[in-house]
This record gives sequence, structure tokens and C-alpha cells, in this order.
Amino acid sequence: MPLAQSRAHPKKRAAVKTDGGRVRRASKSDLDAIDCVEQRAFTGDRFARRNLARLLASGAAETFVIAGGGAITGYVTLLFRKGSGVARIYSIALAPAARGKGFGRRLLESAERAARRRGADRLRLEFRPSNRRARALYERAGFLLLEVKPAYYADGEDAIRMEKKITARNFRINES
Repeated sequence: MPLAQSRAHPKKRAAVKTDGGRVRRASKSDLDAIDCVEQRAFTGDRFARRNLARLLASGAAETFVIAGGGAITGYVTLLFRKGSGVARIYSIALAPAARGKGFGRRLLESAERAARRRGADRLRLEFRPSNRRARALYERAGFLLLEVKPAYYADGEDAIRMEKKITARNFRINES
């Protein structure tokens, strides 16, 4: 089924075939796997399991997972505020073994589709300047520098905030 058809109902959990993985909406039963990815992906600034559970249950958040070889290897969580045209990518994480395979791009594409479906016209995110792989991914996806937030993280590292306008012109549906 083409992806465009699967967007008809926001709560639909249809999996989207990708080469090397499947992206689908996360469910509460994915908590263990998402927590495992979180622990493996980050050395610090990890979300507590209870926070991940709260996000999975929240109507103001949407989480998508990517699975390859039968295991969840990454996730992305978006936050939405009522009346706002901005959707925030709150977290995106990949298990180390899943990096460099295009999974991050696929998760960003899913986030963009979800944001548009919920009426957002912009996506925002923050990340550490030391995370060069993330910056390269976001720049390739069309995100532009919005601001640098000094001493944003607990260890004093700044945060780079980027934004992407998600207009019809730059919204692509990957049907492969």
C-alpha cells in the first residue's frame, strides 16, 4: 500500500516497508524496546523509563519506531501544543548498530508526515554541537539553524536549535 494511503487515519498503525526496516507508530507494548534503544544510544541525558511511558500514553506526543531484523533499533518522539504550528522533535535515537543505514532519515520522514497530519507547518529540534552525525542528518533533511542556546545541557554544553518548514513544496513521501 502506498504511504499516502496510510495517512488517512492518524491512529492507524500500519507499518511502512523500508529497505532494511519498518517504521510504525509505537505502542505501549514497545516501552521495553524503546528504553533499551535509549540506554544504548546515549551516554548521558537519557530519559527515564517513566518519562518514556508517559510520552507513549500522551495525546500531545507521537512516537514512531523503526525495526529491522525483528528488533526495534530506533525511535522518534514528537510533541505537539494545541494551537501551535510548530511540532517539536523531542527525541530521536538509534541503537549504535543501526546508525549509517538511513534509519534516522526514515524516522525524520515519519515525524514530518505526522507533524503535517496534525496541522504543523514547522518542525523544530535541539541537539548538542558535539553530535556531528546528527547535525549532518538534520542539514541533509532540510533543517536550518534557528539559534544556539548557551549552556542548555546539564554539563554546560550549548544546544543548537534547528527548524524545518514543512510546506507542500518540500514535503516528500517516500514510497519505496
